[in-house]
Order: sequence, then C-alpha cells, then structure tokens
Amino acid sequence: MKKHFLITILSVLILGTNYLAAQSCAGKQVADNSSYLKLKKGSGFSGSYALPCIQKDYQAEINVPFQTFTTIAHLNGEDTVYAMRIDKISNLPAGLCWATTSANNMFKPGEGGILQFSGVVIDNPGQYNLTMVMSFDTNGDGKFDRTDVNYNIISKTGKLILRVNTTGADCPSIDYTSPGVTASKETSGL
Repeated sequence: MKKHFLITILSVLILGTNYLAAQSCAGKQVADNSSYLKLKKGSGFSGSYALPCIQKDYQAEINVPFQTFTTIAHLNGEDTVYAMRIDKISNLPAGLCWATTSANNMFKPGEGGILQFSGVVIDNPGQYNLTMVMSFDTNGDGKFDRTDVNYNIISKTGKLILRVNTTGADCPSIDYTSPGVTASKETSGL
C-alpha cells in the first residue's frame, strides 16, 4: 500500500514538473541582435501591438526586445531595480515555449535583452494575454526581495499579448480590455 502511494506521488510530481517546465525552452540559446537598443532605457518590454501574428500549425519565432526596468512601483512610491529575473510565463498557446538572451533569465540595470517565443502553435486562434512572473532585487544586495511580481501590473507598455491566426485570416486586433483566449493544457511539440 505504501509503495503504491509513493509511486503515485512521485508520478504526479514528475508529470507536474514536466508540464510546468514544458513552456520554457530549456537549454535554448537566443542570439542577441541588440534590437532592445531602440527602446527607452528602463521601459520594459516592447508593446504587443508591435508583435506579428503567429500562424497556427506553422513554425514561429517571435522576438520581444526589452530594457531592464530601472524602477518598479511600490506602495509609497518606486523601488530602484538592481536586477530583474523572468521566472515564469503562463497562458502561452500550446506548442510554444520561451527563452531569453540570458541563460538564467536574469538581467542587471541598464541591460537589454530579447524574450523569444518559438515553436508550432497547435492551439486555437485568438488573443492570448500572457502572465509573466518576475523577481526583482531592489536592495542591491544580489537577493531577489520582490518576487512573484506580475508584469501586467507593473508594465509601462500594456499587457504582454500574443495573437494567433489561421492561414489567410486577418490578425485579430489587440483589445487590452479583453480577457483573451485561455491556452489549452496540451504540451505536444515541445
């Protein structure tokens, strides 16, 4: 009985870990093309309106340039950012994964980088409002004291949105007030 229980628990943990990590392009190296230099320092990520539509059932590679935030809002004002780390991105259309120009997804003040989404979308067409969870060092001590920060709350450029269409269809217009499409839980193709 104990043996079956242990095997069940281990199976759930392994499958759960694989699903959570499936949307990160583990080990993928993104080339640094310096496109982030066109953005204002400390501004965060380029606006979703600038991102092309992803065509369902075709290989896609979308680069989102960014500049590390210089400050983030706090209850009584703003905190200075000494380091920023992208921890997790959820609601990615099934078939896509993400990677950055930094192996550990960590960026120092004044640094820029590229967040890349790649893969073959097998999910439904529509607008996918992504949730990016980040951590920040606001004390300058190398420790991330602000964790589980939702990018959509601190963003200066709006929500991070990916749009998916089908061959020959128009790309859906961005609607920042729409809750968007919920990604399926399939992870095939990753």
